Amino acid sequence: MLPYIGHDGRVQGTYEWVVVGLPYVIVYEVIHSADEVAIIAIFHCAQNRDKPEA
Repeated sequence: MLPYIGHDGRVQGTYEWVVVGLPYVIVYEVIHSADEVAIIAIFHCAQNRDKPEA
């Protein structure tokens, strides 16, 4: 139940969890076959997470 504490992420199949009291967002995915949670990235809330235009 706890792997789904975050909200749907920007990328399909990922979740994002905002750390209460800290300026961080944890991006993760749930791997059902292995019964695991894989952390993909940790971002500071001040970071621009959008891809720069080429």
